[in-house]
Amino acid sequence: MLQELELPHIGENITTLCIDIGLSYDAPHSKHWLSLHPDVFVFGFEPVPENCKNVLETIKDDRFHLYQCAVSNKNEKKKFNITKHDATIEKDRGQSSFYKPATGAPFKVEEEIEVDCISLNSFLLLIDWDKFKEITILKIDTQGHDSIIIQDIKPYFDKLPRIKLEVSTRGEYEDTPDTSPQEIKKFMEENGYHLVHDLCEDHYYERR
Repeated sequence: MLQELELPHIGENITTLCIDIGLSYDAPHSKHWLSLHPDVFVFGFEPVPENCKNVLETIKDDRFHLYQCAVSNKNEKKKFNITKHDATIEKDRGQSSFYKPATGAPFKVEEEIEVDCISLNSFLLLIDWDKFKEITILKIDTQGHDSIIIQDIKPYFDKLPRIKLEVSTRGEYEDTPDTSPQEIKKFMEENGYHLVHDLCEDHYYERR
Protein backbone atom coordinates (compact mmCIF):
# COMPACT_ATOMS: atom_id res chain seq x y z
CA MET A 1 0.00 0.00 0.00
CA LEU A 2 1.27 3.48 -0.88
CA GLN A 3 2.01 5.84 1.97
CA GLU A 4 -0.70 8.43 2.45
CA LEU A 5 0.52 11.94 1.80
CA GLU A 6 -0.15 14.35 4.62
CA LEU A 7 1.20 17.79 5.35
CA PRO A 8 3.19 18.17 8.58
CA HIS A 9 2.52 20.90 11.08
CA ILE A 10 3.71 24.22 9.67
CA GLY A 11 4.35 26.95 12.24
CA GLU A 12 2.50 30.24 12.14
CA ASN A 13 5.78 32.07 11.58
CA ILE A 14 6.31 30.33 8.22
CA THR A 15 5.76 32.54 5.18
CA THR A 16 7.87 30.75 2.57
CA LEU A 17 7.65 27.21 1.18
CA CYS A 18 10.31 25.35 -0.81
CA ILE A 19 10.34 21.88 -2.38
CA ASP A 20 13.53 19.85 -2.76
CA ILE A 21 13.14 16.71 -4.91
CA GLY A 22 16.17 14.42 -4.96
CA LEU A 23 18.10 15.25 -1.79
CA SER A 24 21.07 12.95 -2.36
CA TYR A 25 23.13 12.08 0.73
CA ASP A 26 23.35 15.45 2.46
CA ALA A 27 20.51 17.65 1.09
CA PRO A 28 22.68 20.72 0.33
CA HIS A 29 19.83 22.80 -1.12
CA SER A 30 17.53 22.17 1.83
CA LYS A 31 20.29 23.04 4.29
CA HIS A 32 21.10 26.22 2.39
CA TRP A 33 17.50 27.43 2.32
CA LEU A 34 16.98 26.66 6.01
CA SER A 35 20.15 28.53 6.96
CA LEU A 36 19.24 31.64 4.98
CA HIS A 37 15.58 32.13 5.84
CA PRO A 38 14.11 31.75 9.36
CA ASP A 39 10.57 31.87 7.93
CA VAL A 40 11.02 29.03 5.39
CA PHE A 41 9.59 25.50 5.46
CA VAL A 42 11.20 22.87 3.21
CA PHE A 43 9.53 19.71 1.91
CA GLY A 44 12.09 17.11 0.87
CA PHE A 45 11.52 14.03 -1.30
CA GLU A 46 14.11 11.24 -1.45
CA PRO A 47 13.64 7.50 -2.15
CA VAL A 48 17.06 6.11 -1.16
CA PRO A 49 16.83 4.79 2.45
CA GLU A 50 20.50 5.47 3.24
CA ASN A 51 20.19 9.06 2.07
CA CYS A 52 17.01 9.56 4.09
CA LYS A 53 18.68 8.22 7.22
CA ASN A 54 21.62 10.60 6.88
CA VAL A 55 19.44 13.62 6.07
CA LEU A 56 17.27 13.04 9.15
CA GLU A 57 20.39 12.68 11.29
CA THR A 58 21.89 15.94 10.04
CA ILE A 59 18.84 18.20 9.66
CA LYS A 60 17.30 18.64 13.09
CA ASP A 61 14.84 21.38 12.27
CA ASP A 62 11.07 21.49 12.63
CA ARG A 63 10.98 23.60 9.46
CA PHE A 64 11.94 20.55 7.39
CA HIS A 65 9.86 17.51 6.51
CA LEU A 66 11.12 14.48 4.60
CA TYR A 67 8.97 12.19 2.49
CA GLN A 68 10.76 8.90 1.81
CA CYS A 69 9.44 8.41 -1.70
CA ALA A 70 10.18 9.11 -5.33
CA VAL A 71 8.34 11.68 -7.43
CA SER A 72 6.82 11.19 -10.88
CA ASN A 73 3.47 11.82 -12.57
CA LYS A 74 1.57 8.89 -10.98
CA ASN A 75 0.90 7.50 -7.51
CA GLU A 76 2.24 3.95 -7.70
CA LYS A 77 4.81 1.43 -6.54
CA LYS A 78 7.80 1.46 -8.86
CA LYS A 79 11.19 -0.24 -9.27
CA PHE A 80 14.14 1.99 -8.40
CA ASN A 81 17.85 1.43 -8.95
CA ILE A 82 20.20 2.31 -6.07
CA THR A 83 23.65 2.90 -7.52
CA LYS A 84 27.17 2.84 -6.21
CA HIS A 85 29.86 5.09 -7.65
CA ASP A 86 32.97 3.41 -9.04
CA ALA A 87 35.18 6.01 -7.37
CA THR A 88 35.84 6.36 -3.64
CA ILE A 89 32.61 8.22 -2.87
CA GLU A 90 31.41 5.37 -0.66
CA LYS A 91 28.27 6.98 0.71
CA ASP A 92 27.17 8.82 -2.42
CA ARG A 93 24.01 7.31 -3.93
CA GLY A 94 23.19 10.51 -5.81
CA GLN A 95 23.07 8.75 -9.19
CA SER A 96 20.23 6.43 -8.12
CA SER A 97 17.39 6.50 -10.61
CA PHE A 98 14.38 4.82 -12.18
CA TYR A 99 16.73 4.22 -15.11
CA LYS A 100 19.66 1.82 -15.32
CA PRO A 101 23.21 3.08 -15.90
CA ALA A 102 24.37 3.00 -19.49
CA THR A 103 27.48 1.11 -20.55
CA GLY A 104 30.52 3.09 -19.47
CA ALA A 105 28.77 5.08 -16.73
CA PRO A 106 31.01 5.67 -13.66
CA PHE A 107 28.47 3.99 -11.37
CA LYS A 108 26.58 0.70 -11.27
CA VAL A 109 23.40 -0.72 -9.80
CA GLU A 110 24.02 -1.93 -6.26
CA GLU A 111 20.43 -2.85 -5.44
CA GLU A 112 16.98 -2.69 -7.02
CA ILE A 113 14.19 -1.81 -4.61
CA GLU A 114 10.50 -1.02 -4.83
CA VAL A 115 9.61 2.51 -3.76
CA ASP A 116 6.51 4.56 -3.21
CA CYS A 117 6.22 7.00 -6.09
CA ILE A 118 3.93 10.01 -5.84
CA SER A 119 2.64 12.48 -8.34
CA LEU A 120 3.82 15.98 -7.47
CA ASN A 121 0.34 17.15 -8.46
CA SER A 122 -1.16 15.09 -5.65
CA PHE A 123 1.17 16.80 -3.16
CA LEU A 124 0.49 20.31 -4.46
CA LEU A 125 -3.24 19.69 -3.97
CA LEU A 126 -2.58 19.59 -0.21
CA ILE A 127 -1.08 23.09 0.02
CA ASP A 128 -3.23 25.81 1.60
CA TRP A 129 -3.09 28.21 -1.34
CA ASP A 130 -5.11 30.81 0.56
CA LYS A 131 -2.28 31.11 3.06
CA PHE A 132 0.68 30.43 0.76
CA LYS A 133 0.39 32.11 -2.62
CA GLU A 134 3.38 30.27 -4.11
CA ILE A 135 6.19 27.77 -3.66
CA THR A 136 9.21 30.07 -3.57
CA ILE A 137 11.46 27.57 -5.32
CA LEU A 138 11.05 24.05 -6.66
CA LYS A 139 14.23 22.04 -7.22
CA ILE A 140 14.06 18.78 -9.17
CA ASP A 141 17.04 16.45 -9.54
CA THR A 142 15.79 12.98 -10.45
CA GLN A 143 18.46 11.58 -12.77
CA GLY A 144 16.63 11.61 -16.08
CA HIS A 145 13.03 11.97 -14.86
CA ASP A 146 12.73 15.76 -14.50
CA SER A 147 10.89 16.34 -17.78
CA ILE A 148 8.18 13.83 -16.78
CA ILE A 149 7.57 15.67 -13.51
CA ILE A 150 7.63 19.18 -14.92
CA GLN A 151 5.15 18.46 -17.69
CA ASP A 152 2.70 17.00 -15.18
CA ILE A 153 2.61 20.11 -12.96
CA LYS A 154 1.87 22.61 -15.72
CA PRO A 155 -1.46 23.57 -14.02
CA TYR A 156 0.57 24.90 -11.06
CA PHE A 157 3.08 26.98 -13.00
CA ASP A 158 1.46 30.23 -11.86
CA LYS A 159 2.33 29.22 -8.27
CA LEU A 160 5.92 28.21 -9.07
CA PRO A 161 7.95 31.37 -9.78
CA ARG A 162 11.37 29.65 -9.70
CA ILE A 163 12.23 26.14 -10.88
CA LYS A 164 15.63 24.46 -10.96
CA LEU A 165 15.86 21.36 -13.18
CA GLU A 166 18.39 18.75 -14.12
CA VAL A 167 18.05 18.84 -17.92
CA SER A 168 20.79 16.41 -18.93
CA THR A 169 22.33 13.24 -17.51
CA ARG A 170 25.15 13.19 -20.09
CA GLY A 171 23.94 9.92 -21.59
CA GLU A 172 24.76 8.00 -18.41
CA TYR A 173 21.40 6.18 -18.24
CA GLU A 174 19.46 3.83 -20.50
CA ASP A 175 15.89 4.43 -21.67
CA THR A 176 15.47 7.94 -20.24
CA PRO A 177 12.75 10.12 -21.82
CA ASP A 178 13.95 11.38 -25.18
CA THR A 179 13.93 15.05 -24.14
CA SER A 180 16.86 17.35 -24.83
CA PRO A 181 17.81 20.46 -22.82
CA GLN A 182 16.71 22.51 -25.83
CA GLU A 183 13.26 20.89 -25.80
CA ILE A 184 12.89 21.48 -22.07
CA LYS A 185 13.93 25.12 -22.53
CA LYS A 186 11.35 25.53 -25.32
CA PHE A 187 8.64 23.98 -23.13
CA MET A 188 9.47 26.24 -20.20
CA GLU A 189 9.59 29.38 -22.34
CA GLU A 190 6.26 28.53 -23.97
CA ASN A 191 4.79 28.34 -20.48
CA GLY A 192 5.91 31.70 -19.18
CA TYR A 193 9.46 31.09 -17.90
CA HIS A 194 12.82 32.44 -18.96
CA LEU A 195 16.19 30.80 -18.46
CA VAL A 196 18.25 32.63 -15.84
CA HIS A 197 21.19 30.24 -15.40
CA ASP A 198 22.40 27.44 -17.67
CA LEU A 199 24.88 25.27 -15.78
CA CYS A 200 25.33 22.52 -18.41
CA GLU A 201 23.28 19.76 -16.75
CA ASP A 202 21.11 22.19 -14.75
CA HIS A 203 18.77 24.99 -15.76
CA TYR A 204 17.33 27.64 -13.43
CA TYR A 205 14.09 29.26 -14.61
CA GLU A 206 12.00 32.18 -13.39
CA ARG A 207 8.50 33.28 -14.34
CA ARG A 208 8.39 36.35 -16.55
